[in-house]
Amino acid sequence: MMQSYRFSICGLQVVLQAELPVNVRGDMLPFYGGEGMPELLIEGRAVPELPEQESVACRRDTEWLTLRSGQRISRCRTQSLHAAPYACVSYTLETPEQVLLTVRQADWSWATDHLRLWSTLSLPQLLLHFQTLIFHASYIVTGGRAVLFTAPSQTGKSTQAELWRKFRGARVVNGDKAGVTLRGRPMAHGVPFSGTSGICENVSAPLAAIVVLSQAPDNTIRRLGPSQAAAALCPNLFADQAVSEEWALALQGLLDLVASVPVYALACTPDERAVEALERAMDADRQTDEGDA
Repeated sequence: MMQSYRFSICGLQVVLQAELPVNVRGDMLPFYGGEGMPELLIEGRAVPELPEQESVACRRDTEWLTLRSGQRISRCRTQSLHAAPYACVSYTLETPEQVLLTVRQADWSWATDHLRLWSTLSLPQLLLHFQTLIFHASYIVTGGRAVLFTAPSQTGKSTQAELWRKFRGARVVNGDKAGVTLRGRPMAHGVPFSGTSGICENVSAPLAAIVVLSQAPDNTIRRLGPSQAAAALCPNLFADQAVSEEWALALQGLLDLVASVPVYALACTPDERAVEALERAMDADRQTDEGDA
């Protein structure tokens, strides 16, 4: 008998109908529940072994085997380059809202754990079809608006978010990941995975700015033009190029985003001076935009 699990993620109603129980805990909990018709429906099946796939491989690395047969896309999760997949998510480009998740029965509990379910599903790729981008970024809300800090790991995303909490009373929504929807006004959303930050809330807010960080002995900030902004954000966007149609969705979403939301490059120190530099730049741009209006 199928069991139904409902989640609210980035403004979407996501329903997982699973043959075996899913232990809803940890990062899942703030997103669990909701009502209304499912917009993304996932059917989860447990099988003794995954069947052989008769498709053309378009990506193979130590974690993923991506296959394509016509309009059907299959993303299979592996643990090494030569290991057999333990889970596979499959859908068609015509109906990406209907997803089949097949998991090797022996790996079900592990693959559907709150730390792994969304990566097992390749959720960022699925959300591209709903005008939603997922970034490697710390996400804060200040003054009712969202700011994202993005950079490679160990660059200072969580540090800058914490500085805003400490000195400006900002709310840290997620220390490592953030969703952005482009269905109308760009909105930032919490997502049900947070890396090692341990901060994972289901909070949405209008997106005021994205900040691309680097470390420096002094603080310098500049607003990036659209092409510079897209190039700076692309490495921290969760999207792969294996399926050309989906990569096109990612790039179009990125271009739409940078055309409507300020993106800053901030070379910064790990102290309040960095907060002040970004604050001045955002205030100056806001005053200019209000004056133009």
